[in-house]
Amino acid sequence: MCIHTSKTKKIINKNGKVFCIDCLNFLKYPPNFELMKKEVEEILHNLKRSGGKYHCILAFSGGKDSVLALKLLKERFKLNPLCVMVDNNYISNEAIENALKITKYYEVDLMILNRDYTDLFEDAIKRGESPCRRCSKLILREVWRVAKMLNMKYIITGHELPFGHSAIRKMKEGVEMIRLLAPYKITEEEKYKMLKNLPWKKPNLGGYTTNCLVLGVALERFYEKYGFSFEVDRVATLVRFGLLSKEKAEEVLKKPNIPEEVYEELRRRGLNI
Repeated sequence: MCIHTSKTKKIINKNGKVFCIDCLNFLKYPPNFELMKKEVEEILHNLKRSGGKYHCILAFSGGKDSVLALKLLKERFKLNPLCVMVDNNYISNEAIENALKITKYYEVDLMILNRDYTDLFEDAIKRGESPCRRCSKLILREVWRVAKMLNMKYIITGHELPFGHSAIRKMKEGVEMIRLLAPYKITEEEKYKMLKNLPWKKPNLGGYTTNCLVLGVALERFYEKYGFSFEVDRVATLVRFGLLSKEKAEEVLKKPNIPEEVYEELRRRGLNI
C-alpha cells in the first residue's frame, strides 16, 4: 500500500500479505476525510460571520502549500486572513518574492518576522539529521504569539496531512490550528494546476521544497548517513492516501541534487557547511 521497506518501517506478514505497521493501522482505523472536511468548513463558515479586520491567522511561507491555503481561504471561504511569515534567515529570495506578489494579488496583509535559525540548521546538517520538526515548532510558536497578541483563535496552515484523524489541533491558551489542505486530499499535480494562473513561480532549490534553502542540503546529508530520506514517512502516507503514485514517491525520495548556487547562498547567509 505504500513505499516502506524493512529498512524504514516494521513490516508484518498478515494472512499471507505483507504490510508495514502504518498501513495495517490505516486499514484498521481509516481516517474519515468527509468528517474532517465538515468540521473544518463549519469553523470557517462561522469565521466568515465574525467581526474584526482579520478572520484568522495564516502561517505563510510563500511555498506552494501555504499559497494554496490562501487561495482556498480567499476564493472558497471568502475570508480575510493575516498572513504571518517567519523568515528564519533561510527562506529563499524567490519564496519571499512569491509571498509579496501573492498577498498583493489577494489584497491581504503580510507580516514578516525576521529570525535567525543558523545554529539549529548548522547543528542538524553536521549531525546528518532532519531540522524540520525543530524549525516548524519554533515557527509555529512565533505565529501563536501573533495570534495571542491579536486575540485570534484560529491559525491556518498549509499542511497536507491531518493530525491522525482530525485536521484540527488545540494549541495553548485557547488557540487552535487547522491544517486546511488535509481534508481535501489534493494531489501534487492538482496543486500545481490550481496555482497555474497565480503570480507564483516554483523555485529550483533542490529536493521538493518551494521555499526553504536548507531542506535539500539536509536531505542530502541524511541520505548519505542513513541511505534513505527523512521524508519517507510523509511520502509513504501520501501514497497510502492515494495522493502520490509509488513511482513518483520513489523519485521524490531519491538523494537530491542540490544546485551549487544554493550552497553558495547558504554560506553567504552564515551557514558553516
